[in-house]
Amino acid sequence: MIKMMNEQTNWQTDEAKEYTHDTDKGSIVDLPTRGYITLSGVGNADPNNRDFIDRADALCKVADFLANAPENDLEVEGYTPFKRYPLQAMWQRVTPGRDAQWRYQLMIRQPEFITKEILQSAEFSILNVDQSYLWDIRLLHFSEGLEAQIGNVGTIDRRGRVNSKLQQFIRDSGYRSLAAEGWHMELYLDDVARTPGDQWHTILRNGIEPMDITKVMKRGVPIVEGK
Repeated sequence: MIKMMNEQTNWQTDEAKEYTHDTDKGSIVDLPTRGYITLSGVGNADPNNRDFIDRADALCKVADFLANAPENDLEVEGYTPFKRYPLQAMWQRVTPGRDAQWRYQLMIRQPEFITKEILQSAEFSILNVDQSYLWDIRLLHFSEGLEAQIGNVGTIDRRGRVNSKLQQFIRDSGYRSLAAEGWHMELYLDDVARTPGDQWHTILRNGIEPMDITKVMKRGVPIVEGK
């Protein structure tokens, strides 16, 4: 589909299969290397974790500033209108056990025309973000690769029902989860700073690899190729 020059790119409609919030069925995505603005921290994705919420809010405000570059007098070569992508976080376990501590990297995807130089220019103009967060925000390039995902309502309990459903989907589809060996991804489709935690619309993603090729082919779960 060809877009008109001033038509906004909208992930909710243009990439609906990648960002599906289906809480009943899992799906598989294969995501290429993309640019993300990032901000790291330690703790849990909890509405009561003030540091997590404040960092998430800061990153979203920077992403909103970049998405509205023309209105903010920020010159961006090749700019085309786009809806700000949702907040996501890559989580890595720091300590073992039920009360494990987690390290996270908050991420918000950026179009190719948002560069490190553009981010640096924006940081000198953004006034509504605490500088202790602002100067730690970086533009990095990262590939999520092959992942299984499933939707959820509320915060994600990594030992709860949503994770159990995802792991079952992965096994039934002939794959093996890589979450225990590295990291997993969570997406937050709502404004986490202004939405009660039990109303968050979230997506849980796990890296996967084929385990039973016969089952993979028999089940034939489609793979959504990211743009």
